[in-house]
Amino acid sequence: NEIHSILKENKPKKRAVVAIVDTGVDAKHEDLKPIMGKTQGKKGDRDVQGHGTHCAGLAGAATNNKKGIASLNWEGKFIELRGYKGLGDNGSGSIWMVSRAITKAAEDKADVISLSLGSSGKSPKVQKDAIEYALKQGCIVVAAAGNNYGEDAKNHSPSNVKGVIAVSAVAEDMSRSFFSNVNTSLERPIAAPGSNIYSTYPSGEYKSLNGTSMATPIVSGLLGIVRAYQPEISAEEAYKLINNAAQKVKASDEVGKVVDPLATLQESTK
Repeated sequence: NEIHSILKENKPKKRAVVAIVDTGVDAKHEDLKPIMGKTQGKKGDRDVQGHGTHCAGLAGAATNNKKGIASLNWEGKFIELRGYKGLGDNGSGSIWMVSRAITKAAEDKADVISLSLGSSGKSPKVQKDAIEYALKQGCIVVAAAGNNYGEDAKNHSPSNVKGVIAVSAVAEDMSRSFFSNVNTSLERPIAAPGSNIYSTYPSGEYKSLNGTSMATPIVSGLLGIVRAYQPEISAEEAYKLINNAAQKVKASDEVGKVVDPLATLQESTK
């Protein structure tokens, strides 16, 4: 596999930190344990609901360890994952909880903050301020475009906040996943697979889920690899890099280009 050859031959300059702001991450899961950093804040290393653990596996499950699933995190050398509890055990969270988790991840100098969450409407000031703070700290902020069946993500927060990379989902045939919002009205649109995605789940399990929630950590993990190779790259330059390397597909007018991990790695290691 050409992707794994590049990852094997080109050592990372650092281990990038990808913060999963979600329901927490099961830090004891067999495929996540080796790559979990010291989780800051309360209960970020536990996950009752399952959503955060699923997202974490897609962003950076250890690869070539004869366990579970594969991400781009070759032998766990490229990405360190951290869980931040922005959502409660029932899968929902207050604006304050999410904003505090984003701020904490930024204070802890995360390279990428992955937000598989959101709600309709304008971004509340406290959440917008948290994201602006994270961007100022040099974090790359990635957020789900939302699952309102083709609505415009400019009406979905926090994917509609300036500077955020907004992720829509595509199905196996590269059409827009039927549930995914469209995102091309926004400044930084991109798409990734989001239909029937298999990943880690609490208590050592694995499960398939659907959603722009799944597409988002795939993009976050790819950006983590970019930061591992190019630690100084800005959020804007990192978006340009993955977007220039991405594929134009039939659905791109609705969801932007679809990430291409191989082309991105070739570009990152030049």
